[in-house]
Amino acid sequence: MKGTTVLKGVLLLLGAIFILHQGVSVFYKPIKTETAVFATVTDGSNITGIVLRNETPITLQNSGVLHFVVSDGNHVAKNGVIANVYETQAASITLSRINELDKKITELESLTHYNDLEAADLDMIGAKVNEAVGKLILSGSTGDYVNQSLYAEALLLALNKRQAALGNTASFAEQLVALKNERATLATALPAAKGHITAAESGYFVSKVDGYETVLRCHEPEKITPEFLRAAKPDQPAEGTVGKIVSDYEWFIAAQISINESLNYKEGDELTLYTAVKSYPKLSVKVKKINASENNEQAVVLFSCDEMSGELAAMRSGPMTVVRKEYSGLRVAKSALRVVDSVKGVYVRSGMQVKFVPVNILYSNDSYMICEQQTTTERALRLYDEVVVKGKKLYDGKVIG
Repeated sequence: MKGTTVLKGVLLLLGAIFILHQGVSVFYKPIKTETAVFATVTDGSNITGIVLRNETPITLQNSGVLHFVVSDGNHVAKNGVIANVYETQAASITLSRINELDKKITELESLTHYNDLEAADLDMIGAKVNEAVGKLILSGSTGDYVNQSLYAEALLLALNKRQAALGNTASFAEQLVALKNERATLATALPAAKGHITAAESGYFVSKVDGYETVLRCHEPEKITPEFLRAAKPDQPAEGTVGKIVSDYEWFIAAQISINESLNYKEGDELTLYTAVKSYPKLSVKVKKINASENNEQAVVLFSCDEMSGELAAMRSGPMTVVRKEYSGLRVAKSALRVVDSVKGVYVRSGMQVKFVPVNILYSNDSYMICEQQTTTERALRLYDEVVVKGKKLYDGKVIG
């Protein structure tokens, strides 16, 4: 009886040891790894950029109704017509309808020749139809009524292309005749313009003015100091101002920073600015001037740029990032770094073992580092390697189970 009790005790002890071992196997991990991924980081600083440009306001000298022939944000040549001046609003409405008809006529004329089934990709056309339907439905459900008419036109064009691709173009001819007849009637009734507004110089037409056109200019960069920017106030636009021409030559971005930060720059430095502007997310700039404040506590760094777009022409200020340098490579946690025999490297998992691989660190901060991606060296860090970020008593070839 006593022997049976001892045996049961031994069996219970063995069972407990087994359960404890399984628990440790499940929950205890001798190492922790993270995957090495490709990444690009920038070494730079955030600023609020204030835009200075040479801008020429446009004013309507006489009474009348303007009909713009240049869209907001578009480029215009010197002496090019920006708008025609008419006596009545009816003339402008008529011109808008003529422009609309011209667009539809051009589309239909192209569709009459769009019936080569071998050249037409019906699947692609079908995808365009579905995309247009989706955008039209989404614009209605979200209240985006501004773009709804554009999506409706895109859907109609896609449907017409599918019809033309299938060879069903008979109805297009009748539509063309009707549209051309309407256009001819409107053109006959259209009165002559009584005047024109032209561009005094080449540049980008912007329909809105903010009063800074005569304040934030590029003529005297040495005067753009912290005191100047703080004191800058917009002027009242002249009566009859209908827009402005923004020069497409050199313009400036001013950033007010501390005097200590300004020591990171010197005149002539060529840098990159990241912006929130879709047409120009990156700008190539050069440090034009660095102007200190009177008390030497602040400074204005003036970046010059010769790249321009309609979006940039309309922007007065916005968040930007000054990029001194970009680093691309394999990103791993800073905790993975080890030093073996005075060589910097990391341990990576290789099957049931870990191996030490040297790394060339291009950039690092408190949480991660960017390592050079090498392909010529046999023992090197590779993309998607499992890098050890936590582990004790590691050595090359250690079995980790």
